[in-house]
Amino acid sequence: MRRSTQLWVFAILSLLLLAGCGSSTQGEAPEGDLVVVNEQGEEVTLTNKERATILFHFTEVG
Repeated sequence: MRRSTQLWVFAILSLLLLAGCGSSTQGEAPEGDLVVVNEQGEEVTLTNKERATILFHFTEVG
């Protein structure tokens, strides 16, 4: 019985977390558009483009 209760609590918390992460509060970009900021500080839309976009992510180590 206790394991079942723990499973339900975990499931409910997971759903709440996913619902909170999925909400958009900015409202600037339409839903479904993926917008990033390039190295010049300009916003670049990655959807509805004629050519492919390659993304690089660099992290500082040390």
